[in-house]
Amino acid sequence: MNELALIKGNREELISTPLVAEVQNRLLRRLPAEEISRVLCVSARVHIRPRQVLHHYKLPMEYVYFVEQGLVSVAAKVGHEKFVEVWLIGSEGLVGAPVILNRCADPLHRRTVQVEGVALQIAVQDFRRLVKELPTLREVVNAYLAVVLVQTSQSGACNSVHQLKQRLARWLLLAHNALGSDDLPLTHEVLSNLLGVRRASVTEGLEDLQREGLVSAKRGSIRIEKVGELESVCCDCFRLIDREYERQLDITALGNAMDSA
Repeated sequence: MNELALIKGNREELISTPLVAEVQNRLLRRLPAEEISRVLCVSARVHIRPRQVLHHYKLPMEYVYFVEQGLVSVAAKVGHEKFVEVWLIGSEGLVGAPVILNRCADPLHRRTVQVEGVALQIAVQDFRRLVKELPTLREVVNAYLAVVLVQTSQSGACNSVHQLKQRLARWLLLAHNALGSDDLPLTHEVLSNLLGVRRASVTEGLEDLQREGLVSAKRGSIRIEKVGELESVCCDCFRLIDREYERQLDITALGNAMDSA
């Protein structure tokens, strides 16, 4: 039965807890079945909507979210009421993982839904308890934090030295991996924030990629037509970030819950 919950001023529709075999978050799928079951016991499946703020700047986190479908951007404050997106989270990740690093610190980033979808929502106190009690979950979350560190530092370096076309290709490929889809409902404004450039520059870059047949773009949406060729246009930063995710979250080392379910 569906319920309605009021979360930080936003109403979200709760959906019945999914079965283990239906879990779509790629971090949770790396846990043994018994740990997934423990996570599901304290989680609620919720709809996340575009422009919904999951975590506000410098306000305590109440929940963390294992994204199953959709895309969330994490934005850093760079001025009065001005934020710039610094990384993306989709089904490969967890929104709010830093809560395990410091119990008292309020988040210095704002987390906003860019593409609607579904996520498993867990109260922060339950999440911290599970991380303490479940060894594989703790290992997976720590590994994911290491990946985020690599992604943010590599993206910063990339933005400093590589051409706009390469950087645009990198973000499109990262969004493609996060969403698991060739269709990316991303606006030029979001991409301009991710790249730290003018919106007009993003439009020019997309037109360039479109002329080469790598993407097709329409208002509010971009489709990747040729993933392999887009990777060849991209700098090595995307491949480094992509490889680091697999290296840190080595499925052979951590086990695959779906194989044991």
